[in-house]
Amino acid sequence: MRIRDRPMLSRLDAAAVEAFDALDAADVDALLLKGPALARALYGPTEHRAYVDVDVLVAPNQVDGARQILAAIGYIDLPEQLGLDEIARDPDAETWARIGPGPDTGLMIDLHRRLAGSEAPPRVGWDAMRRRRTWIELDGRRIPTLNAEALALHVALHAARHGAGSPQPMEDLTRAIERWPPDVWRGADQLARELQATPTFAAGLRQVPQGVELARRLRLPATDDLQWHLAHRGERPRGTLHLQAFSQAATMRERASVLRRSLLPEPKWIAQQYPWARDRGVRLIAGYAAHLARTPVWAARAWSFGRRARQAKPPA
Repeated sequence: MRIRDRPMLSRLDAAAVEAFDALDAADVDALLLKGPALARALYGPTEHRAYVDVDVLVAPNQVDGARQILAAIGYIDLPEQLGLDEIARDPDAETWARIGPGPDTGLMIDLHRRLAGSEAPPRVGWDAMRRRRTWIELDGRRIPTLNAEALALHVALHAARHGAGSPQPMEDLTRAIERWPPDVWRGADQLARELQATPTFAAGLRQVPQGVELARRLRLPATDDLQWHLAHRGERPRGTLHLQAFSQAATMRERASVLRRSLLPEPKWIAQQYPWARDRGVRLIAGYAAHLARTPVWAARAWSFGRRARQAKPPA
């Protein structure tokens, strides 16, 4: 099935159906996240919730199979295409997109290995989410998704990921708190414990006034440090993730790997940063030289940002 030119939400719903048809045919277990599932569960018939991609959570032992399926139906691994290294790549999900001419171009599927904010092993997280599976109908097809408890947790974690400056996550969270009963939120709290996501769950709730009161009723822990990072996420300079990875590396070999990826990224990444360096040879060498010249500035700014974060963190 190819996705004909139609309004964007209908095209995304058709893309979800196409992807789940292909995943089912290959016996790849998956769940639909957010998007149409959240629109159906949280918004009324006359209310509109936009979404710009399809989010899919896949069983951790089947991620490679899911990648092969997405490639087979015409998607490319966008981080790989852009030359992003292991640090710049999202550790919890990867974006697959259709590019090129035609009505399908621009469609994106986010392939999730686990929910952002969860510290539990992916297998533990997957099993907990799958136990809370339900279904919705899209274009006449039954699609597996999350029940209200799991969606409530996902909404709060999504709010924590994007912060109070992002309108759609805040709108979702506000509606969810207003419209879902206490039992749903107690179930979300229990699921957060299973996923080792309680701090992020609590910080996400506290992004809106109603959530501050809900976090108090659920007796969730203080999250001043996470909230500081959320409040200042727009100020986070380039190099912060690299510096964090370097400080958290357990061995000298891991630190050397971080340094190599930071100082000498893939040529595709250099070409993205400096389009004039796309030609191999002297221009590419000049691109690497420009990158190396700017690296000390990025490192200093990242160190300064980290220092501010440590100073803002209240004493234990």
